[in-house]
Amino acid sequence: MEEGPVSPGARAERNPRTRPSLLLRVRDLGDQKSWQEFVELYGPVILRYLRKVGVPDHDAPDLAQDVLRIVVQQIGRFEYDAGRSFRAWLRTIATHRAYRHFAREWRQPQTPGGTDHMAAIQEIPVADAEQDALIEAEWRTRRLEMAMKQVRQEVTGPAWRAFELRYLEQLPPAEVAGRLGMKIGAVYTSLSQVLKRLREAVEEIDGSAS
Repeated sequence: MEEGPVSPGARAERNPRTRPSLLLRVRDLGDQKSWQEFVELYGPVILRYLRKVGVPDHDAPDLAQDVLRIVVQQIGRFEYDAGRSFRAWLRTIATHRAYRHFAREWRQPQTPGGTDHMAAIQEIPVADAEQDALIEAEWRTRRLEMAMKQVRQEVTGPAWRAFELRYLEQLPPAEVAGRLGMKIGAVYTSLSQVLKRLREAVEEIDGSAS
């Protein structure tokens, strides 16, 4: 199996040591490229977190945009703290926005069959650790999505399809080999190479987004 080469320049561009952290770069409100990267990375995390704490699907996108606007306003005041991650700070903003949403809805007259907004407020986890675990789970999902997107663009030939069949479709390696017309040893080699690239991509995302 042959894979397309990855140029040294491309590897350097992905290496977080060669560029400032994303969270430092977005402090410059004029850096549109970094903000687009931030929104692509964290937008789905915020959206899925809001849905997890009970915000209805039809309201969640607007609330996610509100959270991003608040981040734009407050990112310059965010201070790194070894005991407090950026995602914990982001979770605090998102949770407060969800509380405000439910409180406003609760004050409005209820319609027959409408949402019990006070019950929705009470359903939001109150423990920071529980809330942080929710947003960390969404972050891990998004991080893997981004890493897979990146590696998919790098890997050529049957290697990526072997990865999909083995790990996404859960087929045995022998069946993967049969479907792709590969030797079983080549399947294992391909899987090892793709998994190594994925681990590297995850580490790069962690380094850039911290």
